[in-house]
Amino acid sequence: MPDNYIREIKIILSYINKLELDLSGLTIVTEVGSGNYILSPLIPLLAGAKKVYAWTVNSQYGQAEEIIKNCRELVQKLDLKERLIFHNGSINTNHLNEADIVTNSGFLRPLDYQKLQYLNSKCVIPLMYEKWELRESDIDIEYCKKNNIKVAGTWENHPDIEVFTGVGPLAIKLILESGLEVYQNNIFIWSDDHFGSEAKKAMINFGASKVLLSNDSALFYSELENLDTLYICDYDEKRNYFGDEGLIDLDKILKVNPSLNIVHLFGELSYDYLKNTTLNVYPKKNGKASLMTETLAYLGPSL
Repeated sequence: MPDNYIREIKIILSYINKLELDLSGLTIVTEVGSGNYILSPLIPLLAGAKKVYAWTVNSQYGQAEEIIKNCRELVQKLDLKERLIFHNGSINTNHLNEADIVTNSGFLRPLDYQKLQYLNSKCVIPLMYEKWELRESDIDIEYCKKNNIKVAGTWENHPDIEVFTGVGPLAIKLILESGLEVYQNNIFIWSDDHFGSEAKKAMINFGASKVLLSNDSALFYSELENLDTLYICDYDEKRNYFGDEGLIDLDKILKVNPSLNIVHLFGELSYDYLKNTTLNVYPKKNGKASLMTETLAYLGPSL
């Protein structure tokens, strides 16, 4: 087993034991990806699953054949290879027909009619997030309702896991990586949801001088002159933040606070549109509505 996965496997086994996760006799369809996502199919295998189908495709994160090769080497070390079958492509109807559980992981999305029609009557779908984060672009929930396919949200604040609390440390990490201190900074969090409230708690605990949580543009402009960072993490906002008819007036920012640090977790944001200004924008890539610029996995394998 590669040395860099020893700790990760130990963490997986500890959570399986803590949660008493038993998937004995079940067939799972999930994804396999790069980085820590290479471990996704190993979780059900280590929890006793009878068989796991791991889907992948070429993407910006890695090449499918390389991902499969790396995962195959890992499962051979763990003696799990007989129960893991890979699929490189968008759909395998035989896998879906056999499945007891289908995760709505990235490489399986969207779970639309083209896939859902092949599920058997006992199959269930666990969301990879809380139920309030449900995105219709990920799964045809109406089809699931009409056909009695059970869909369950993940309780990310389960007392034995508390995954969602990682949103705060993630905000701290992103701001630190952007080049600012958080400590003794003035920060405006553009949000009015759980992501924002967790980020605010973490920033206050880290020693920020002032942290405002709001998506009120008037309040933002009134505080703009003295802000160090604008942290954008409003999950539900679908409109563009900058540009024509953008939520935030870029010209006003450049006039009042041309050195403002902008860090984004959620939201429609074009990095190319902002990169030639005096603003410091991080991460240095585009942001998308309701999709995390960096997931909690960016913090480490425990999340």
